[in-house]
Amino acid sequence: MLANTLKKILVSKALVLPKMNSNIILQEENVMTVEVAEIPSDIMAVDMRRVGCLSGMKEGNWKQICDYLIVFNNGHKDFAIFVELKKTLYGDEAKGMEQLRRSLPYLKFLHSVCEIHAESEPAKSKISVLYSLIGKQANNRLDKQRLRARNPLPSMNYKGITVGMFVGERIRFSSLIRG
Repeated sequence: MLANTLKKILVSKALVLPKMNSNIILQEENVMTVEVAEIPSDIMAVDMRRVGCLSGMKEGNWKQICDYLIVFNNGHKDFAIFVELKKTLYGDEAKGMEQLRRSLPYLKFLHSVCEIHAESEPAKSKISVLYSLIGKQANNRLDKQRLRARNPLPSMNYKGITVGMFVGERIRFSSLIRG
């Protein structure tokens, strides 16, 4: 299980631990804070900004990564959800979607490290990947925004990935995985 192995190999400052009420808080300073509610006990959230990029890479858009990676196991299979937080969902959503898309190599790297650490067969452990873009508000023109993401907005396709779109500062984990 990827989540358990990540707990062993990542530094504690890169991990987002659940609060006492079994919720996790995802936060990007000066942008927004999202509470993910009703999470399973075996979930692992990683602050991707704390994991960082390879220091030997030149600056460029290939170093863009999402804000968070959420990893869990449903009993049979590992899942990974990339999460990008934005102040406004629409208007500059392409930048957030590009950050989500460019995060996949970091998951593959972490997965490979975990496989080697756990001494498991690479062919046996596949991961299902989901992408989520969460905005504090839908766009700059609206004054009133709902505070809870009751239903996801329509998903959007972007360069080969399907991104679940959400508006709100609180979201249920089950909504996040349905995208």
